[in-house]
Amino acid sequence: MTIPTMDVQSKIPMYKQIAQWIGTQIQSGELQYHQKLPTHRALADQLGVTIGTVTRAYAEAERQGLVEARVGAGTYVRNPNQGGWVFEEQQEHVKCHLGYNIPPFIERDQMMSQAMSQLSQSPQLLNQLMLYQSAVGNEGHKSVVCDWLATHNIHLSARQLLFCHGAQHALQLVMDGFCSAGDTLLVEEKTYPGLLNAAKQKQLSLKSVVMDEQGITPQSLETACQRFRPRFVYLTPTLQNPTTATMPLERRHAIIDICKRFDVIIIEDDINGLLEPNAPTAMVNLAPEQVIYVNAFSKTLAPGLRVGFLHAPTPLYSTLAQTLQNHSWMVSPLLIALCCQLIESGNADKVLDLVRQEMLQRYQLVTQYLSKYHIVGRGVGFHAWLPLPEHWKLSEFVQQAELQGLTVKSAELFAPPATAIEPAVRLSVSAPADKNELEQGLKALVALLDSQPDQSFVL
Repeated sequence: MTIPTMDVQSKIPMYKQIAQWIGTQIQSGELQYHQKLPTHRALADQLGVTIGTVTRAYAEAERQGLVEARVGAGTYVRNPNQGGWVFEEQQEHVKCHLGYNIPPFIERDQMMSQAMSQLSQSPQLLNQLMLYQSAVGNEGHKSVVCDWLATHNIHLSARQLLFCHGAQHALQLVMDGFCSAGDTLLVEEKTYPGLLNAAKQKQLSLKSVVMDEQGITPQSLETACQRFRPRFVYLTPTLQNPTTATMPLERRHAIIDICKRFDVIIIEDDINGLLEPNAPTAMVNLAPEQVIYVNAFSKTLAPGLRVGFLHAPTPLYSTLAQTLQNHSWMVSPLLIALCCQLIESGNADKVLDLVRQEMLQRYQLVTQYLSKYHIVGRGVGFHAWLPLPEHWKLSEFVQQAELQGLTVKSAELFAPPATAIEPAVRLSVSAPADKNELEQGLKALVALLDSQPDQSFVL
């Protein structure tokens, strides 16, 4: 790596000169993708500048998408085809990351530039978006979102819609607004880890409801309602996380009828619902006064926007709005306006179509390599559920996979307290940077599944 000579007479600040040099080194091939850059101190000594200057230079290079800082590991040249956040645990040894349900990489720069440019055409509007607003949000924004969702067969009332900072925040609003330590919350016997963590922090008592291939069973729900008298049940009826189960319409009606009889509110997490164009109608469509509907733009538009929304029964709405105000006063009107602009321009639907197409192609690879292992999944979903062969113990398989550079998620992470843990793993098919990385990971996964456990392996 060629060390540059800094031009102290230049009008360009020193840190920007260093960032430009990093870009030039990458373009010339002197710096390769995933290569680690010198430490701040080492480069500062070589260039004869302060450590603070190098820190600003690396930050500028990261802002430009040239490098990425990994906590505790240093600064690395970024792969331009890599989509999204690199998690702390994704270190150099990881060959294929199948751990996180992040959207597949899609170029969004042009549509975001267009949306921001369109908003900037009205100085009056921009000034308005910079002011404090009510926690319940702008009625025009809510109407745009509701009208768009209606085109996808999700029918919500703008008067009952509330914006939030993503679906995870929506769940937190419900728990903070209505639950106290010791309260019972019913959940699927395999469920979203984010919900488990939030409920644990809130000191809620989680009771699991038995599932089959169609989701929770009516009989098990009725038994749980009789025994525990809960106020809420948390469900992901479409592309369930982690099993990918999608509840058919008849089952949805049966679950709603039971909840009505026992006065239980359904928290319907539909975060994956828009991915499945042929899904049965959302539960909120069937019983809007029995369902708190939760969704976000994270999976289908852009996770970095951090805009989600919930639709609440009228008696619960004001409490949730007050809880939101207590949390953060409001959700950024500017970010919501960007989402609305992307919807009105048609780009939101374009991104959704691209995501679906990409996932269909990726799932073809999953089927090609893993069909003999009874893989469970649906072509447009981000993840698949893989029961392990009998000769593999769950803990051994997960750790051996990690040793071979494959990151998967153990069934243990999705199990509520006192629930039996199935020997299975979740594979996030959407997480690899591209289909080539996914295919290489699937090949390595097949080799591991076919192999025998290392008898010397000790926990």
